[in-house]
Amino acid sequence: VAPPPQFVAPVLGGHQVFPPVLYPAPGAPPAAPGTPGVATPAAPPRRAPGRPGWPRRARWLAALTVCWAVFLTTFLLLTGGHWWWRPVELMPPLVFVAVPLLLLALAPLARPARGRLAVAALCCLAVGFDVSGLNPSALSGGAAPAPPGAVRMFSWNTEYWYDGADPQRFHDYLAAQRSDVYLLQEYVGWDLARHRPVRVDHVAELRRHFPDYQVVAVGELLTMSRYPIVASRALDGLPYLADPVRHGVPADSDFADYYRHKVLRTDLLVDGRVLSVYNVHVPVQLDISMDPTDSEFTEFMRAQEDRRQAHYRALRADRANNRNGQLVAGDFNATSAMGELRDLTDGMTDAAVAGDRLYPASWPDSKPWWRLDWAFVAGPVRSHDYRMVGPQGLSDHLGQQVTVSLTGTG
Repeated sequence: VAPPPQFVAPVLGGHQVFPPVLYPAPGAPPAAPGTPGVATPAAPPRRAPGRPGWPRRARWLAALTVCWAVFLTTFLLLTGGHWWWRPVELMPPLVFVAVPLLLLALAPLARPARGRLAVAALCCLAVGFDVSGLNPSALSGGAAPAPPGAVRMFSWNTEYWYDGADPQRFHDYLAAQRSDVYLLQEYVGWDLARHRPVRVDHVAELRRHFPDYQVVAVGELLTMSRYPIVASRALDGLPYLADPVRHGVPADSDFADYYRHKVLRTDLLVDGRVLSVYNVHVPVQLDISMDPTDSEFTEFMRAQEDRRQAHYRALRADRANNRNGQLVAGDFNATSAMGELRDLTDGMTDAAVAGDRLYPASWPDSKPWWRLDWAFVAGPVRSHDYRMVGPQGLSDHLGQQVTVSLTGTG
């Protein structure tokens, strides 16, 4: 068959030649694409391989939610057991509710994944709330009023006693708390040049200012009580050290009690019954004055981890064999998010449940974001009031004022 003639159209300056159009014969199958004179249909647009179908905003929010969930899981797995994780643990615990609340607020913007992201944010919020340090009991109006004969206790990190302050102002501040029992930490001076603790002796001075109180002091811990002290002993952390040679008392120290004793137990006779009071000051995790790039910095962190765990073990061991009602208070240098604190307080009740602060932070004194100071009760002891008391410039820690009573049997 001869090919159809081409159509030649006149154009400006010459002629335009168009290719012939082929028409299939009646009953013949359609021509395949690619046959001369047959147009090839355009291919549909293809999506880039692996590209999600969500808008960019939804993808970003999903990525942030996943990252936070992974971090939260990692934090809970590592907290309380690794010295190198300590810097991460120092963040304010409120972060564990602030971040998921922010993700929850942004979830409606993440169409079409807003429902799934909102559920994920709520799950992170539920987990984070448990370690945030928030005190929901404050919303219920506090505990029952204290009965007659309740014990009023004041616990405070004095920041190296009254170093650099007016002694009379210091004593007046203590007297203004009108407490039956005082648990005071950092009953010590400090040699800035040698970076060493200095032993002090103010017991006789305190007995003059507080003649109705008995005083017991060991190392940097001092306890005063208006109730009779029937027994006292400082718990020794040295036997619980993993490396007592390197992490025990420094060879050139003349103040061994400072390093060995971070818990002072006094048994008080309260209306014919014994109340065991533990005055606690756990060492810090790291020294912010040191160079983080120096090997001495990491070695100090390793040593402090060993010391902290040793004093925790000493406290747990003593409490396990103590059938008296117990009040444990002081500066733990630990936040609600740290696993070690949760392990330590198993079987104890936070005295703050009797307070009216939703977030009872204690440090630093000017704008407290961290709660490093704690008070717990165990056995036949109930807390009726819990307050944070401003230090009036005498310390960087707020004080804890707790009212407790002995109830029933343990």
